[in-house]
Amino acid sequence: MDQARSLVTAALLVGLTVGSARAEVAPPPAASPIPSRPSEPPPSPAEQRYARERKSPGLALTLEALSPVAGAGSLYAGTEGDRAAFLAVLSALAAGAAVGGVFWLVHLDGERASGFSRAALDLEQGGAISLLVTAGLVYLLARASGLSLASDAIDSFNRDLQRRLAVP
Repeated sequence: MDQARSLVTAALLVGLTVGSARAEVAPPPAASPIPSRPSEPPPSPAEQRYARERKSPGLALTLEALSPVAGAGSLYAGTEGDRAAFLAVLSALAAGAAVGGVFWLVHLDGERASGFSRAALDLEQGGAISLLVTAGLVYLLARASGLSLASDAIDSFNRDLQRRLAVP
């Protein structure tokens, strides 16, 4: 039993040694530049600069979608800063109003009233719910506008860069 185990261990060691020896003996692959088609001329310096400086639409939309404040994708583009700032302020105000509406509802939930006070309490609860719903709708509208603005800002930035560098 021990001899069989020794033989298996020796065979594994020889196999691993031979495999690693082959890996050491094999020459490393020659590093070659990316082959280009012979019919295509190499990119001009302006095209290379455009490729380096252009903004990614996917990144702008991802930033806009993941950021809790609207306008982040447009701020990445560096254009439409005033509109992006307006959307950021609008979404922050809407989020603040929503939080205030929730606190107002929590406060009113503990109130007990009857008669005329009950009608006033119902009116206040309706106002708090209206504030909450309106704030939510304004926030969603700001976020949707932010996605649209981010896409437009990136396209505008890339077209302007293309025009400045005279890249076809």
